[in-house]
Amino acid sequence: MIKTDRLIRRRPESGGADSVKARANALRNKHKDTQLLERSETAWWNLDDMRQARARCLRFMYGDQWADMITVNGVTMSYRKYLMDQGNVVIQTNQIKNRADTIAGVLVKEHNEPVCHAIDRDEQPYGEVMTATMQANCDMNKMSRIYELCMKDILSGGLACAYESYDDCSGPTRDLDTWTTYINPNTLFFETEATDPRFWDISLIGRTFYKSPQQMAALYARSPGDYEALRAIYPNQFTTFRTAESRQVTDMHDADDLVFMRTDDPTRCYVCEVWTMETRGRIRLNDLSEGTEEIIDADDYARRKEVREENRRRKALARQLGWPEEETPYIIGDGYGRDELERNGYFVDTFWYCKHLAPDGTVLWEGESPYPDHRHPFSLCAFPFTDGKFVGYMTDAIDHNIAINRAVVLHDWLLRSQAKGVVVVPKDIIPDNMDMQSFAKSWTAIDGMVYIDIKPGQEGLMPKVFHGASQTFDVGSLIATYSRLMDAGSPVNGALQGKTPNSGTSGTLYAQMTTNASTPIAALMENFHTFVEDMLNRKLQNIAMFYSPERYEKIAGSIETLTTAKLNLNEVGQIKYDLRIKESSSTPVFRAVINQDAKEFLMNGLISFEEYLEIADVPYADKILQKRQAQQAEAQQAGMTPPAPMPEAEEAQPASPLQQLPVGLQ
Repeated sequence: MIKTDRLIRRRPESGGADSVKARANALRNKHKDTQLLERSETAWWNLDDMRQARARCLRFMYGDQWADMITVNGVTMSYRKYLMDQGNVVIQTNQIKNRADTIAGVLVKEHNEPVCHAIDRDEQPYGEVMTATMQANCDMNKMSRIYELCMKDILSGGLACAYESYDDCSGPTRDLDTWTTYINPNTLFFETEATDPRFWDISLIGRTFYKSPQQMAALYARSPGDYEALRAIYPNQFTTFRTAESRQVTDMHDADDLVFMRTDDPTRCYVCEVWTMETRGRIRLNDLSEGTEEIIDADDYARRKEVREENRRRKALARQLGWPEEETPYIIGDGYGRDELERNGYFVDTFWYCKHLAPDGTVLWEGESPYPDHRHPFSLCAFPFTDGKFVGYMTDAIDHNIAINRAVVLHDWLLRSQAKGVVVVPKDIIPDNMDMQSFAKSWTAIDGMVYIDIKPGQEGLMPKVFHGASQTFDVGSLIATYSRLMDAGSPVNGALQGKTPNSGTSGTLYAQMTTNASTPIAALMENFHTFVEDMLNRKLQNIAMFYSPERYEKIAGSIETLTTAKLNLNEVGQIKYDLRIKESSSTPVFRAVINQDAKEFLMNGLISFEEYLEIADVPYADKILQKRQAQQAEAQQAGMTPPAPMPEAEEAQPASPLQQLPVGLQ
């Protein structure tokens, strides 16, 4: 069967506080874990209300706003069908999408990027190396796109998730690196006590994903036997080819059609990735001679034997040297130490354990978390989060959108139901030699003449034309009222959307309105920034754990600190960092400030022209630098020395009229 020990060093055995071994011994079939699969399915169905609410909000943002189901006279139908059966023209207005795009636009305009500060300020040069490495990885993962998708998930469903892994199969290439994967909330499930908005109380979390047979073979097959086992688990998928009847990708994520671990596409293989919180007995060893700490499994008898033999050797050596027992530098924690606290280093450790399960419960892969602190790779954000429940941030605006849609449909119906130039003709005045069709044609003809037969006493029976009704419906005022209610009930108003202010609004007042408009979404943005920091902290831990010194030098080799400070790149991953999110300096505002400062430094003689080109954002800077470097190289080959910079004058020279002007006017 497929290997299951790629990340674990020992096979599960019985005994102790090891929950993984205990569950493995309870399974009838060692290669299947149907109990964990059923537990995962229950957790997935527990989030069905969230998926339905998210799908409804997405319909009002991008789809059919009249798809809500209603029951009329015992018949269940969609609101759209009901209106069409009544003879109405179904019209909808998209009020929520603009507001959601506005909030997402506020996030995109921030241009956030990670910055690492070493806890020990003397080690800050290492922080600059890690900052450059983090920013390079974020650019590779297109993190701005993931931020935007996660923000829209919070706006529509109240839940966002990202997955940080170190592998060679999550990215567009087969490069081994740390990759950030966007997780669709429809495929996510977890178990939690629902009291911690940071989701630190999770005991089970996972996702479902599907792969093609070729991708499954590349991911799980390590031998010809593994490939045959995959063919036996997914017999239809390995023998069926995609046809025109296969479902389109636009229909595969409909909330009404989602079923756990099932798909209508016969060429897709479903996999359930489950992470569970487990326990295991471990022993903490402290080497008093080296000053190091080591944690081993309680059932790692080979290592424990080595420790006992080493302690016996140190004890014998101490006796030869005449050292007292209490001063002997033992490896304490496993029976050795001055007191019971030092001798007993046993404790029950918690860690995350992963299993990949097929739809029949077959374990495709399993292993202990390889990441720092034995954590899971998921980052979660739920907002608003109250009493363990989370709903879409824009859900409150749905009722206002429905009210506006109904007002528009009602106005359209009133316009269509009013009389528009209807002619009422008494039959008695139509001549006997003319039928109704001929009379109507003559009445509507240009420059036409109609003869009528008016009998005595019928002088008032003349054709009459009716235009509209006597009552009017001010739909504009009603829609404006609903819009004001939506602005008051939602955190996005016209100032934040950049709408043109009303006449008479001063520029200062509108600027203040724009600044205050971001106050209602301040809590949302702060929670999302915390989510981004959690996501990037996992990336930082992966980089610190798995990157080699050669990789740091390849990515951050252009940093001046790397050459001047003579850093030991082997220590980059051992430094403790404080990660912060700040606005990128590549925005137009920051570039203008940098260019302005660099220009002032150049004019005051604080930097050279080459340094100015390296600091400022000048489109042609590289070409000028290359030409000047080529000229300097030619001059050195010809035995000429390049011109030295002008020395600073002892006395300040009077500034020229050009220099006396502000920098922006020169």
